[in-house]
Amino acid sequence: MPPKAEMSGAVDAPALMGRYDVVVVGAGILGAASAFHLKRNSPNRRVLLLDRFGAPGQGNTGRSNAMFRNTFTSNDNQILSDSTIECYLKVQSEGTDLGLQRIGYLWLMSNAQLSASEGALRLMDRNGIHTRRFARAEIEERMPGLRADLSSDGEAELMGLPDVDGGVFGPKCGRLDPDKLVRHYVREFTRIGGLTAFSTNVDRLLVGPSKRLGIDGEPFVWQESRVEGVQVSGAVNGAIGADAVVLACGAWGNQLLGPVGIDGHVGAKKRQLFSVSTKGSPPLGRLLHTKGFNDLGLPPLVVLPKAGVHFRPAAEEGDFWIGCEDEVNRPLINVPERSLEGYEAERSFYERSVSPVLSAYFPQFKSAAVKAMWAGLYSYNTLDYLPFVFRQGNLIAVGGDSGSGIMKGDSLGRIVDAVYREADEVSLYGGVQYDPSRIGFERRRVEREGWVI
Repeated sequence: MPPKAEMSGAVDAPALMGRYDVVVVGAGILGAASAFHLKRNSPNRRVLLLDRFGAPGQGNTGRSNAMFRNTFTSNDNQILSDSTIECYLKVQSEGTDLGLQRIGYLWLMSNAQLSASEGALRLMDRNGIHTRRFARAEIEERMPGLRADLSSDGEAELMGLPDVDGGVFGPKCGRLDPDKLVRHYVREFTRIGGLTAFSTNVDRLLVGPSKRLGIDGEPFVWQESRVEGVQVSGAVNGAIGADAVVLACGAWGNQLLGPVGIDGHVGAKKRQLFSVSTKGSPPLGRLLHTKGFNDLGLPPLVVLPKAGVHFRPAAEEGDFWIGCEDEVNRPLINVPERSLEGYEAERSFYERSVSPVLSAYFPQFKSAAVKAMWAGLYSYNTLDYLPFVFRQGNLIAVGGDSGSGIMKGDSLGRIVDAVYREADEVSLYGGVQYDPSRIGFERRRVEREGWVI
């Protein structure tokens, strides 16, 4: 389940007031990684990281499914995620526990879906992303209880559920602990001199003229204007000046960008996760200890052929976590509520929408009761489901990661720093050279992502 918020230590508010080279708004994975790389690449740069919660990663990062993958259909998503995963693997190998487990992703598909995926799989091969293709018989042998052939199931036919004819497995995919990940970046950021202020809400962006004339009402339309900083309240109150502001607050960025006339290019939809226990159900217990996919003797995250329904193990709790695309009849939220507590998971949604699909393919879930459930916001760049980093004047916005901020966090943090420096190229982890303008909006050059869950 998502971590509970903790209050950080008392903030010395007067010491934090003043002017900074960069103020980063939002201490989820994108903000934390951005703040770290901004400070790492210029130790003398004054960088302040702000968040309205009492600790880092308590927004949508903490309510995520806590998974990572490099199996995407778009070239840019493949590059950004694979580099980020390599970085996380290195961090964990050096002794920092990120709770990282390479359990893999298994996409169960019909023949039509497998055929449509051939181009993406060839692209993954070219980018050095290893996948394995399984035939139906191999998956049935490895996945206890799977019903691959639904041709005699009238209810499945009514729901339009295709047979499972095969699958694609990504072995470099898996799960981690979002709280540990974000705290790692914040800890490294503060270790090299970065400053943080939690329980501090950014109420608005401060805009003024590039050259002040001392006239009431500035800036006027004929003056060149710029973001001068942020107005904050909470543990720290007042105006904080900044030469540049980085917004990394997901759909909440619209609350700050809209009033100053900047398009945030993002919307949100509620996403839900449900936990069911394997206790008292030997068939579910056997599924929880599936072998043949990883060294841990656990099932991978399994994506079913319909509606993006998926499940993954939470073996330490003896549970499965279950989710789906949750797109049907969900409003696009342009300006979310300030508290995520207003977005509640719906038991009826699981029982009427998710469970019928899940139990058609894996009947052992049919009698499984929901043990816990929670909801968060899935932040979309609705144009192509890829992240963006764009600059307008001295304001930089990063987001639109469409539920995969954790998977691309390190790469996007490096790109934010490159955009701040106005660099034409950035070196991602592992030495991959990348043009930041590819995921900007002035010269955007990306392919729409097809594997969105």
